[in-house]
Amino acid sequence: MTETQPLMQGKRGLIRGVANHRSIAWGIAKTLAAHGAELAFTY
Repeated sequence: MTETQPLMQGKRGLIRGVANHRSIAWGIAKTLAAHGAELAFTY
């Protein structure tokens, strides 16, 4: 069986508009991070 890399490993992103833990931007950030992305945030 072969190992696969996380989908976003080695990718970087800027997440804008994080208001709180219920915002759409926060949900997107959590999903991207779970797939290996490195993220920066603004509000």
